Amino acid sequence: MPDALGWLLLAAAALIASTVGGVAGFGTGVIMVPVIAWTLGIKAAVPILTVAMRLGNGARMWFSRSEIDGRVVAAFLAGAVPVGIVGATLYSRADGLLISRILGVFLLLAVPLRRWLKSRGVRVRLRHFPFVGGAYIATDALCTVGAYATRLAVFQRYDLLTRPTVAIGLFLGAVMILGSWLGRRLLDRLSEERFVRLVEALLVSFAILFLLFPSR
Repeated sequence: MPDALGWLLLAAAALIASTVGGVAGFGTGVIMVPVIAWTLGIKAAVPILTVAMRLGNGARMWFSRSEIDGRVVAAFLAGAVPVGIVGATLYSRADGLLISRILGVFLLLAVPLRRWLKSRGVRVRLRHFPFVGGAYIATDALCTVGAYATRLAVFQRYDLLTRPTVAIGLFLGAVMILGSWLGRRLLDRLSEERFVRLVEALLVSFAILFLLFPSR
């Protein structure tokens, strides 16, 4: 379990990350994984975040529930559930140092890949379903909630979902509910592009830190 400073750091990160996610529709996970990894270890990061994001995305979904597109959710989960099982299983069995290295490379490549796709007219979202604003935020949140249910089952099987993991995840999830509410209030007032640039800067920074100072 984290010390008092650790709890404060995690809470602050959860509030900021979930607010960014509530506005931009993404970014919560990529901000939180490094913070949790360096506070509690890389092997604990994804299980804790999975618990927290279930609450945080559930709140984001609820605040815009009337705009959810059920067809998109069904199509997304049809592919996300089997892929999620495979990914969570590999994560559960992998060495922590290897996970840090892979995550660092992934984060480092995420920004140029996103910009390359955007330059070719590809929206890095559920691009075959052209909706924005509250409809996108709510539908994406429900997709995430459904996909994470499978991931939690796998982590439970491999004993990564311990009582401390769940407790910390629930704490962060409660903070994320507030962040999701703040994000929804800001959604129609601030430019999404500003948040995208912020998240991109964080991605590059975290990638370099993971590669230079990997967590175990």
